[in-house]
Amino acid sequence: MSEKRDYNILLKKDGKFYVGQCLEIPQARGQGDTKAEAIDDTKKAIKICKSYLESKKSSSNLVTVSV
Repeated sequence: MSEKRDYNILLKKDGKFYVGQCLEIPQARGQGDTKAEAIDDTKKAIKICKSYLESKKSSSNLVTVSV
């Protein structure tokens, strides 16, 4: 798996829940009753997304670009 790095999580209050969204991987989202639970759930989502993205790097359809 890839090396560890820092990710930014945007936390918002949504009704009685807290919702977290990773800014670097927008698909990685989590929620919880507390900020800590939302952060933990979002961290789990980041790990799942990273694993998925790593598995796709072996695709022959992958094209790398610079912007």
